Amino acid sequence: MVDQIYYKVQYPLKKAIDLMKALDKHELSFLREELNSYEKERIINFIENWNNGSKEKLNSLISDLKAQQ
Repeated sequence: MVDQIYYKVQYPLKKAIDLMKALDKHELSFLREELNSYEKERIINFIENWNNGSKEKLNSLISDLKAQQ
């Protein structure tokens, strides 16, 4: 179970954070030029979902997993 969580959740999150750190180093105007409309829409949707409940769902999952230890 721990291996599945690592490979399906933790590892992809780590990769996404690393990517966001790399993106954060670039100027926003550069990113607007380099990203296609699909990529921009995915980022916008992710941020909207994160702000509308995804963060709480992730926190709840983590709390539930800690409680089961």
